[in-house]
Amino acid sequence: MSEKEIEKELFNKDDKPKDKKQKPQEEKSSKEKEAKKRSKKTKADELEAKVESLQEELNDFKDKYYRVLAEMENYKKRTTNELIKERKYASQTLADKLIDSVEVFSQALNINTDNKQMQNFLYGFKMIKDMIFNALKDEGVSQIDTKVGDEYNPELHEAMDTEYDPEKPEHTILRIKKSGYKFKDRVLRPTFVVTNIKPSETEENDDEINEKIEKSNEDREDE
Repeated sequence: MSEKEIEKELFNKDDKPKDKKQKPQEEKSSKEKEAKKRSKKTKADELEAKVESLQEELNDFKDKYYRVLAEMENYKKRTTNELIKERKYASQTLADKLIDSVEVFSQALNINTDNKQMQNFLYGFKMIKDMIFNALKDEGVSQIDTKVGDEYNPELHEAMDTEYDPEKPEHTILRIKKSGYKFKDRVLRPTFVVTNIKPSETEENDDEINEKIEKSNEDREDE
């Protein structure tokens, strides 16, 4: 055997074990790399999922926060408006009670008398009435301006009775029974009036029947 053949044989023998030793190491390292890649990907996915979950929670908290904030603002507005109304109309109940006293004095002042002493009493009543009403005016009370011939307004007037005058327009005021008053922009009590309303045919027929019955009864009494 030549020297070249011997070297070749020795070289091949030396290489075989080396190949056998290197192959498993390369496979192991590649598997480790793949495992590391998968591990990194899994962790990245987990982190991404956590970030999405936290973002959803944050959005939910923001939504709740803005809702609570809006409710608080609305509550503040309501309470502020209620306080303003309470202050504005705080003396309404007292004004309503004092109007009765004013009405009593007004009725007393309508008395006609020649008695000097009574006239002095009436003059004193008028002074008291004017003092009370001026105090009410300072609080925001005013008399509703209503005149005979005005059109009936259900927001300001209350019809105590109806009559019909063909010479005057329908739904107008024929008489004023009792004065009405306002407290600031509210109606404290309406003006009580008699309105001009044309009766229906059935009402006219009923009136005719009642008149005939009354006349018949009178005739019987005469007999």
